[in-house]
Amino acid sequence: MTKPWFSARAISATVAEIGIYGDIGIGGVDAEAVYQKLSSFRGVRTLNINISSDGGDVVTGFAIYNMFARFPAKKIARIDGLAASMASVIAMVGDEIVMPSNAFIMIHNPWGGVVGEADQMRKFAGTLDMMQSNIRDAYVKRTKLDPAEVGKMMDAETWLTAEQAVKLGFATHIEEPLRMAAMIKVGKMAAKFKGSPLPRDWDAIREEAFARFNKRPGNARRSRANG
Repeated sequence: MTKPWFSARAISATVAEIGIYGDIGIGGVDAEAVYQKLSSFRGVRTLNINISSDGGDVVTGFAIYNMFARFPAKKIARIDGLAASMASVIAMVGDEIVMPSNAFIMIHNPWGGVVGEADQMRKFAGTLDMMQSNIRDAYVKRTKLDPAEVGKMMDAETWLTAEQAVKLGFATHIEEPLRMAAMIKVGKMAAKFKGSPLPRDWDAIREEAFARFNKRPGNARRSRANG
């Protein structure tokens, strides 16, 4: 079975839209696909970036963030359900960051593993420290919060409602909530994020949001394998 993960289309001569509804990195949303779509948008003045993602690979996430940052248009990031981890970093690129009142942002420290000799493991820990600093800086740039405060939020794995996100500067606007499927399947989310407050299957929510996005005429579709 495949899942939708990424799509883009031109709404008009001056407005384009990108949807990120899957994991970031291998098997999901990759930087090359985003680059190809952005390169095809000519004369676009407003770029809508719709997001519902658990996050993923840090390097790929920053590549996408940087491409969006360079794109010469007003950027409106909309968090349809959840922007977690690197997906929340990508959302910070928006000149406006819009959240339905029932959406979430989650920020935390990067994590990972390596197999090798002791020196390789020590080097990997140093790499994680650098990634953590870069992620924190992206949040600080958007929110203007004290870096130490943001660092503590990342250490604790902090989940923010739309109201909290706007109050702290992680978002700019709250809109009416999306209608979402009320499915209960918490195992995957609970295993992935230690502090998840989410009682529903967010894969289903992403798929519903993506399906709604693709009902619009002229939208290109892509898919990926489960993993």
